[in-house]
Amino acid sequence: MEQETVAALMGRFRRGERDAAGKLVEMFYPQLKRIASTRMRAESPTHSWHPTVLVNELYLELVKIRALQAADSDEAAEKDAFLNLSAHLMRRLLIHHSRPLSKQAVHQEIDEDAMVARGPEALQQINQALARLEEVGPQFRRVVEWRVFEGLSCEEIANRENCSLRTVTRQWNFARNWLAHEFGAE
Repeated sequence: MEQETVAALMGRFRRGERDAAGKLVEMFYPQLKRIASTRMRAESPTHSWHPTVLVNELYLELVKIRALQAADSDEAAEKDAFLNLSAHLMRRLLIHHSRPLSKQAVHQEIDEDAMVARGPEALQQINQALARLEEVGPQFRRVVEWRVFEGLSCEEIANRENCSLRTVTRQWNFARNWLAHEFGAE
């Protein structure tokens, strides 16, 4: 059987077809594993999960999705939509997994290279800070998520956002300074 296109699989996935989620995970497994590895590097070395477990948990979340809003997108946009959804779900899974481990987050300054490398107890605080940042501007949150959680460069983000490198660099600098201030404030 001929392999389905990303757009066709995303269409089926958006309608809630469970097997489409499995095929998308299979199709993008290397990218999902890379995203999971990036996320897991930020976790404690004693974390009970590893990247493969995170991708497996992602699959279990994806098959629970009943339906998503339809989109009239091309292959690249559908691929980005799936990977962005997956990255978001991975972050949510790690936050959920960390909840019973600690109830108090540690306030620490954020550095560019390891914004979430503060251990699982800080994930809830980071998620709350990202929600507040999104209130300032959703583009700032997107830049932070792509840069920190997906490991994209400013140039790659500029390509995704279809804007200039300078714009993304300004957004990244603003978001990084804003978050550093948030985490530095007692």
